[in-house]
Amino acid sequence: LAKQVASFVHNYYLINCKWQRPRAVARQCAAILEGRHKPIFYPTQNCGDSAIVINCAEIAMSAHEWEFERFVDNETTGRKRDIKVTFAWEFLRDRPEEIIRRYTKLYLMPYNDKRVPMRRLHCFKDENVPDELLSKISFALPQFEVPPRAIEEYSQEEIDNFPTVWEHQ
Repeated sequence: LAKQVASFVHNYYLINCKWQRPRAVARQCAAILEGRHKPIFYPTQNCGDSAIVINCAEIAMSAHEWEFERFVDNETTGRKRDIKVTFAWEFLRDRPEEIIRRYTKLYLMPYNDKRVPMRRLHCFKDENVPDELLSKISFALPQFEVPPRAIEEYSQEEIDNFPTVWEHQ
């Protein structure tokens, strides 16, 4: 009975984007928002959960992706010539959470109304999350990739035991 109840409950998942690839995070967010991780999932059914994504300003992309990854919008007039192109580095500068939103919308299933699951996606550029959302968090998902450590984070023992290729004189 507990498993049945758990599959119908609306959960909130916390996802940390720090040093993570935005496409991998967005793929995971889309699965959560649509409910693909639940045993009761059906494509046209609204059984998804909410995702709270933090540290969107610290995502990891290669230099090539920052320079050439672009997002295309039709302006409000709707004419074909009124197209606005925004690069990823511009979103990072102005609205970093928009990168995760755009990629997540890309990975949502095409035959559903994307506005409904996108309302359940909460993106924040840092770790400052409102208390009303923090109190609802059910699960914190692990990061895909281990973030690199700074040299100050290594202990002296780890530095001494690290293999040396050549001795500097």
